[in-house]
Amino acid sequence: MKRLIQIELSKILPYSTFWVLSGIAFGFYLFFLFLGTQINVNFEGIDIHVYLRFPTVWQTIAYYSGWYNLLLALLIIILVGNEFNFKTFRQNVIDGLSRTELFVSKLSIIVLFALIAFVIAFLAALIVGFLYTKELSATLVFSNIRYIFLYFIQAVGILSIAFFIGVLLKNIATSIVIFIGVYIFELIVRAFFAIASIGLGQYLPFNVFSNLCDAPSLNKMITNPLIKESLENSDQISFTSSPVAEMNSELNIVLAILYLVLFLYFSYRILMRRDL
Repeated sequence: MKRLIQIELSKILPYSTFWVLSGIAFGFYLFFLFLGTQINVNFEGIDIHVYLRFPTVWQTIAYYSGWYNLLLALLIIILVGNEFNFKTFRQNVIDGLSRTELFVSKLSIIVLFALIAFVIAFLAALIVGFLYTKELSATLVFSNIRYIFLYFIQAVGILSIAFFIGVLLKNIATSIVIFIGVYIFELIVRAFFAIASIGLGQYLPFNVFSNLCDAPSLNKMITNPLIKESLENSDQISFTSSPVAEMNSELNIVLAILYLVLFLYFSYRILMRRDL
């Protein structure tokens, strides 16, 4: 495994596009995170900083970080496409690697990218939480930490979709267009199902991964009990978490892992048969 990772890193680290895209993603991550922490709402009964305090900050950062999985996915597509464009997959096989080892090497990079994103999100939540939480206790700090671990599963899942599309299509531009197109198409299908009162939209892959780290409920920022009760009883606006996500959180995790395994399995099968 160590040898496979070293081979992958020897191809990635000298690649300037990797550093440019990584730098852009990390720069935007820090910029918008800082921007978000500076938002203040001076309205009686509203405390927006609750999202930056423990334990809610874990869910806030996990949800925020989830949007950057799309950039990581594009990076995976580019790296996989380069393997076909520059015939490095073929050269690796000539040099003695099996196709299974090629798959494992790319899987290790997917896990490595997800792990780096996980560490960044973990540190961001920890730093922001300590900055904005006045009264600290171990129970308070770590009670919602599961969201960061769910974010790791989410990251691996989104990257597995990107890997599957990259291996299937081989061409970088086509793969990126299809990846974005599938994401938009799923949004349209989910909207159609929602309008038609059909519950199947919650089981689509992007939505399943997204639900692992859904946004904190809006009623958390409301400190006035009268306003909170009024909004919770409103038929027009839901200020609570999705009932589907709450009731089926365990099912959602199982489905996410199942989708993850399926996308990786089909990627493996294609790689075993594909002309490199």
